[in-house]
Amino acid sequence: MTLTVAIPSDDLDESFAQYTWPQECISTNLCVKCGDSLELNLHQLRFSENLSCVRAGYYPFGSERAAYDKLLGDTQVELDRCQKEIDRLEILRNKLIASTQLLQANKRLIHSILSPIHKLPLDLLGNIFEHVCDGMINISGFDPSNVPTLKLSRVCYRWRSLVSSTPILWSTFYFCESEDDHPKLLPLFLRRSHPCPIDFQLFDKNECEGSSLSSKNMSSLLLHSDRWRHVEICSHFLSAYLLQPLIKSGAQLPSLKSLTLRRGDQKIFDFPMTCENLESLTLNRQGLELQFPRPTITRLVLNGMTCESVLGIISRCPNVQDVVLHQLETGHHDDLPTPAYKCNANKLELSRYYKNATSTLLRGIHFDQLKSLSLQDYYGTNRCDWQSIENVFLMLERSPTNMTSLSFRFPVASFSINRVLHVFSHMPLLTELEVGEWWDQKRSIYPILKSLIAPQTSEAVMGEMDEDGGGLEELSDDEEDEADLDKDDRENEFEIPEGVCLLPNLTKLRVIIRPRPKLLLKLLRSRWRPSLLSPKSDRFSSQESNRLEVVPDHGQCVCLRSFHLRDPCDPRNKTALRALRRSLESFKNDGMNVVVK
Repeated sequence: MTLTVAIPSDDLDESFAQYTWPQECISTNLCVKCGDSLELNLHQLRFSENLSCVRAGYYPFGSERAAYDKLLGDTQVELDRCQKEIDRLEILRNKLIASTQLLQANKRLIHSILSPIHKLPLDLLGNIFEHVCDGMINISGFDPSNVPTLKLSRVCYRWRSLVSSTPILWSTFYFCESEDDHPKLLPLFLRRSHPCPIDFQLFDKNECEGSSLSSKNMSSLLLHSDRWRHVEICSHFLSAYLLQPLIKSGAQLPSLKSLTLRRGDQKIFDFPMTCENLESLTLNRQGLELQFPRPTITRLVLNGMTCESVLGIISRCPNVQDVVLHQLETGHHDDLPTPAYKCNANKLELSRYYKNATSTLLRGIHFDQLKSLSLQDYYGTNRCDWQSIENVFLMLERSPTNMTSLSFRFPVASFSINRVLHVFSHMPLLTELEVGEWWDQKRSIYPILKSLIAPQTSEAVMGEMDEDGGGLEELSDDEEDEADLDKDDRENEFEIPEGVCLLPNLTKLRVIIRPRPKLLLKLLRSRWRPSLLSPKSDRFSSQESNRLEVVPDHGQCVCLRSFHLRDPCDPRNKTALRALRRSLESFKNDGMNVVVK
């Protein structure tokens, strides 16, 4: 007979009536070989009779109570027998589990012995280890599970010998410092990485100078300064624990290629080290006086600094190609006349800038070789006011017309759309454009996109293309756009000459905008295979269109090859996006790179 054992909870939430009580003796076979079993006389404990008494509210007196006391004792005896057997079987189960684990470990050992990786030559094995140890290794604490070099060295003597004698496996690491946690593995990594160049990141979490542990660790790192290659240090005490000791040591940092200093104290320190191979310099609220030209620097990233400091650094980097300026500050002397510097950078990114700071910067420097410009206000604040954007536009108008890439995203209220169109007229070589709007702004970039519709589009060809991409009558734009609410007195000043196409060389367009299916479909149709936009032109195959190259002439433009659209907010109604995807499917099938999300 099968026994189902279930015990009600102590608070009697469960009913006793749910149990089926056995009517005869129960035997459980505990061992198949010897026949050992446990006999349970549960039928003698009168469960059904006891259940009836409980239901009737019966209470025993005298001799009947003594009988129930004996019955309670017999029940406890049987319960103790069961529990004793459970404990014995639990011990046996644990032994079996431990034996299983040992057998599995032995199985893995045998698999390891038979693994072909032990047949690999050391040079190939070393290449595999380099891939495993690729990237920054966390040595903040003494936890071998987070350190791949230590894990590899514990496999076998052969691997340990190879890992210990391969400096490149120990040459890339980072660590965070606090009062409770400091890197115990730093001396080991510095010793075993010799003589390889080292790449490291140091993050000092201490807020008080007296509790910082950077001094001791920086002393160890300074002893190996000739091997520094890619270095990033984030600390409130850069001047005390890095710059001053570094200057006193007389180190020249011959292997340094990139240097990043973050969270400095905004003091300007001399930087006399030659750093003959330095290519990238990133400063976050830490001013440096470079003292002499740095012709090897090709990338500058400057954040939270005054224009005076920025101009000083740029003037010392004659060959810089990529400049990123984030959150420019207004300094004490930014209102004074500044000498005009020439910057040969071909790529510039400005983000979160103030009016006065931008004016000082653009007044003191000329970007004559600029080809790529990115203007961003990531938080949609009003810091990018109209005057600050106007300074950028003035810079573009007086610069040579060799701009090939432009990206801007900030509140439309910050500038006159009319001004943007005027700047576009000075960019005939522009091939890549990214424009974006904010989800909560009332004015949009609708007029900008509207102005980019190629003028040579004819109604006849539009009607012919409807057969492939769906009719325009199925699509609609927001009411505010259809009414052209962006238009005001300021937007009437600039008029596009009849037949002239703005940005005739545009091949890549990325927009961050609420869906405007009707407008966007017109725009893409006017710039897709533009030489065919004539009622007399014959159809080209997609292969022929891919070879099509048009030299823009007045109203003519080249073929738009890529179009990306992203909605700046989570749309409640995705009907417009689905309709736009359907309408653009023919362009995608015909060879255009189309992404709508």
